[in-house]
Amino acid sequence: MYNVLEVNKTSYENCMDAGFIRNISRGGGRDVFQLTDAKTYYFISEGGFCWHGMKVAIHVTEGVAPTLAPSPNASDACGIQVNLILSLFIFVLIWGISSNNISY
Repeated sequence: MYNVLEVNKTSYENCMDAGFIRNISRGGGRDVFQLTDAKTYYFISEGGFCWHGMKVAIHVTEGVAPTLAPSPNASDACGIQVNLILSLFIFVLIWGISSNNISY
């Protein structure tokens, strides 16, 4: 089993696992770590595996992701068009009946 350690930048660059900030491994391989602050997080694997590339730096920035307005899907747009045409047809039909332009 590998332990994942949060370290500072110097320890990250030199693969030093002594004096780590925290061990984020809880066992079972289902470790979760919240990246809550806007900063660069440095993680290495304990036991010298960092020298074989088992390390990662994650840069977290502040800000809110832009939200996009939902676009209508094809069925909604088609339904709106059909409703508009149907409404127009009903209007013309009622107008024609009321003005006696339609013969029976």
